Amino acid sequence: MASTLIAEPKVVVTPARTKKSFLRKLGKFVLWFVAIVAVSEIGLRFFGYGSYTIYVPDQRLLWVPRPGHGVTEVNHLPITISADRFRYPETLGAKSPGDLRIFTFGDSVTLGWGVSDEKTYSAQLEKLLKGTCTQNKVQVISAGANAYPAGLAEERIKKVVEDGYQPDLVVLAYSFNIGFVEHMPELQGVEREKFLQRVRVKSYIRRSAIYNFLIEDLLRELVYYRLRNAMMKGSWTTEKERTSVNVERYRAGLESTRQFCLSRHIPLVLLLLPSENQGDEMHPYQKAMMEFAAANQVPLVNAMEEFRSKDQSGLFLDHVHPTAAGHALLAEELAKTIEGSPLYAAACHKWTQNQP
Repeated sequence: MASTLIAEPKVVVTPARTKKSFLRKLGKFVLWFVAIVAVSEIGLRFFGYGSYTIYVPDQRLLWVPRPGHGVTEVNHLPITISADRFRYPETLGAKSPGDLRIFTFGDSVTLGWGVSDEKTYSAQLEKLLKGTCTQNKVQVISAGANAYPAGLAEERIKKVVEDGYQPDLVVLAYSFNIGFVEHMPELQGVEREKFLQRVRVKSYIRRSAIYNFLIEDLLRELVYYRLRNAMMKGSWTTEKERTSVNVERYRAGLESTRQFCLSRHIPLVLLLLPSENQGDEMHPYQKAMMEFAAANQVPLVNAMEEFRSKDQSGLFLDHVHPTAAGHALLAEELAKTIEGSPLYAAACHKWTQNQP
């Protein structure tokens, strides 16, 4: 008897079944992806990522630091932004008679990139001045902000005075962001709103620990600075950049600041900052600051000379940002000039007939 072959039923793969299988696989992939992202975001926060200072839009200054406690981008050290949006441990109240209140203005160097709250040159200057002025309260408040060009630092001086913070003396530091972004304070209308929107978008992106880790840490040189330039065009430059040099605009900004301080009877001190391993050659803007100070009898603290004589490896975190030791050196140089001023002598009751 011949065997009978029974054919197995043929499985027909319909388009509907194929689509269902694809959606099931896609769903699993999405769930795994979301889970990995969530775990990474939470895990990285234990290492300080997601706690960097957030900059929010400001109609006048374009971007200002948001108050709060966090960590620095480099070294993940404590950084405190007060309710006044300064890097200072306390909110400023009304100044009492006899108190000495000094403000420092500039970019990320003045803010204190990569150093803790007590190691910025402003904080170390306050400590030095308190040691020689025991009769009165001394405050040195950092009003620096990452990526600020000279124009925004100068505009913030005016805003601090107009907002009633009562500075007795202001220090304006050299900015390593001059040149490409000096036009920013002049943006008007639609262009200004577009820029503020870019700042707003970045303020949300930067809250992500994954973004901090991947873009601002691992891929800093390759991606982050290029992305910053796209979001805040021209917000990163160094002493090595020689394009778009407009020395006259820079001098005009310094003169406007000098006149503003004179009209308010507030002494102005300029701080000339060096870059790592910088020799005798100066950037045109560095030279312009030095020449402006000499021509207008504005006190200038030339930190370039003092830094040049020291071991550079212990003074810089990168090509422009000082270490805690570098900040200490800046504080010492500033203290020499401030302690020799009539303002300080009068505030600390050390006036002598030999002083001018």
